[in-house]
Amino acid sequence: MKKKKIGIKRFRLNLKKEQKKRILLVLFCVMALVVLVIPAVFLNSIFGYLPVIVALLMVAASYGYLQVLKRSLSYDELSDLSNCQRGTSVDFTVKLKNKSPLIFTRLKPSFYISDLFGADDTVTEEVITLAPFEERNFSFSVRFDHIGSYSAGLKKIQIFDLLGLFSHTIENKNDYQVNVKPKIFDVASLKISNSALTESEKMIVPTVIDGSDYAGVREYVWGDPIKTIHWKLSARTETYMTKQFESYGTVGLSIILDFYSPSYDRETLMSIFDSIVEIGLSVADYAKETGLEYELVYNSRHGEKKKFSAGYITDLMELIGDMPKISVAEKGERKALDLLREEGNARYSHGNIAFCSANITEEMTNVLLELKNRKKNPILFAIVPDSMRDEERDKFLRPLRILDNAKIVFYILSSAKELGGGEKI
Repeated sequence: MKKKKIGIKRFRLNLKKEQKKRILLVLFCVMALVVLVIPAVFLNSIFGYLPVIVALLMVAASYGYLQVLKRSLSYDELSDLSNCQRGTSVDFTVKLKNKSPLIFTRLKPSFYISDLFGADDTVTEEVITLAPFEERNFSFSVRFDHIGSYSAGLKKIQIFDLLGLFSHTIENKNDYQVNVKPKIFDVASLKISNSALTESEKMIVPTVIDGSDYAGVREYVWGDPIKTIHWKLSARTETYMTKQFESYGTVGLSIILDFYSPSYDRETLMSIFDSIVEIGLSVADYAKETGLEYELVYNSRHGEKKKFSAGYITDLMELIGDMPKISVAEKGERKALDLLREEGNARYSHGNIAFCSANITEEMTNVLLELKNRKKNPILFAIVPDSMRDEERDKFLRPLRILDNAKIVFYILSSAKELGGGEKI
């Protein structure tokens, strides 16, 4: 992250330097013109104008030189950037050829890689020369640190004349599309409840009170929603009693991905997207290895609810391409929580529900408590950036304290590699 920020700062500094150079060049030309005109003013003859005439001829010759050069350069991109894994570097090569007997005194090729949002993330510039009829392969390395589909390669080539007064830019309209795949990590351990349904059914005391839609009651546990308290029965028993609702879940795992985040810079948002996807896929892989039924659930980039069960994930990049880009959650944003609540309350949903999110709110913890009350086993994967300061981090994670009291499992992670089992080959 720091390296990328430094790269962007350098690029901006280079732009400022180029602007300063152009201003200084204009000032120099004006001063040179004034100096050249002085002999003509004092001599008042044709010979006094010779310096001006020579200077103009040199400028014209340099401009003509540039016109020949821009028709004499050819380039060919040799790299095949199609698929790679996040965090790997790929070599990219451009073959430059001078087809004329003239010298390219200054060539400036620019290479780039886009970010998840389509903007240029990293721009690399180099200055080289080309001798007459010379061919040269220019290589640079591109590191892809984030999951997704990107464009990368040669952005443009800038050619300069002999005097450095003029330039011509050749824009490269061909983009390489690069698909960056996620990493899968071994999950060291996961508190999956294989017998949650059986145990909870033993705890139910069948009763019908007030004709409400619940299957029984039990003693109130800290963290249970207040609205589920059975007030009449609590008054008679002199202890708080809470309603228990029927559950038709199956022993399996639903993994819900939340692509809404608090407001961060672009680099942090892209890292959060990586964490959500890789944690979700790593947990799914864990479920597969342990023989659990599992499914990935999320709202697609078109706003549709998508659910992929085991065996239906055939093309990983197609799956990621269907996922929405990470976006900043607006005040009152509830789409992911609605998805969590809907999945948890579904009649035949899985008994274990994992929720991967960077948007930690009190409302989210309330939804997890509701699921716990419905005899589900909610598991929270809370993504918190490393860049968050200690005080800010404590305040951000404050809503999670109630989950401890309710014995709801949660993991606080900055990336999927912290799942504890190491990268899976």
